[in-house]
Amino acid sequence: MKKILLLVVLLVTACTSSSVVTPTPVPSITPQVTAENKSLPTPASSGQTIFYNDLQVTMDQTEITGSYVSEFGSSREPSADIRFLWVHIILKNIGQQGQNLPAEEHFSALFGETEFKPTYGQRKDHTDYTALSTVIDPDAEVDAWLRFDIPADAELKDLTFAFLPDSTQVSFGFSSSEFFWADHPIYLWNCAP
Repeated sequence: MKKILLLVVLLVTACTSSSVVTPTPVPSITPQVTAENKSLPTPASSGQTIFYNDLQVTMDQTEITGSYVSEFGSSREPSADIRFLWVHIILKNIGQQGQNLPAEEHFSALFGETEFKPTYGQRKDHTDYTALSTVIDPDAEVDAWLRFDIPADAELKDLTFAFLPDSTQVSFGFSSSEFFWADHPIYLWNCAP
């Protein structure tokens, strides 16, 4: 009986011993998907024309003002930290059918990595973009001004004008796998002449 008891104790001790060797986990090699960071295209010069489908777009002129006179003759003054960027664009339908003009949110002003959207600004003797008809006829050309509220320290040399025909936002250093708009065209112009 002592032999059996001794045998049972030895078996129990052997089964509960910490001498059991467990294999060290080996890290698995999982291919990592690295998103390709894309940079913005090189800006065109002021006055240069781009073509998007049947639409010809030219950023013709830019200027910065500290105030402006409205179409009603009243003066508009910004707050001390703001100035107005005015961008004159010319659009021509070179197709055979009428087409919708891009909505104003498809245009941006860029100051470094800060993006500004156009704001309402009916300036005297300057056609505001929002006043244009929404459709441009074949072989027709329209021109208008977009107004942006920019920081008071911004200069034309620091600003870029963007046309985003299929998007409403610029994403800096974007990755097409992370942002749905990353593969949409972006056209840029330097604001300085």
